[in-house]
Amino acid sequence: KVSAGDVIMVVESDKADMDVEAFEDGYIAKLLVEEGGVAPVGVPVAAMAETEGDIAAVAAAAASAPPPAAAAPAAAPAP
Repeated sequence: KVSAGDVIMVVESDKADMDVEAFEDGYIAKLLVEEGGVAPVGVPVAAMAETEGDIAAVAAAAASAPPPAAAAPAAAPAP
C-alpha cells in the first residue's frame, strides 16, 4: 500500500539524489526496473494499481506491454 506523499524511490544522478513521492494512494503492482537498476529518463519504473483488487490485472498488463522506447536526446539549439 502506498499513500500520497510516501517516498517510493530515490533518483540518483551525478549531481544529487532526489526522493520521489507518490502522487496518489494505491498499490505498487509490478516493478518494471529492479531495485538498484538504471532506467532512461521518461521510462516507467513501476506500475501502480488503484485498488488491491486491481493488482493482478495491472501487473499482467504491465508484464505483457512492450517496453517503451527511450526518448531521443534533444537536439542542441542552433547558434
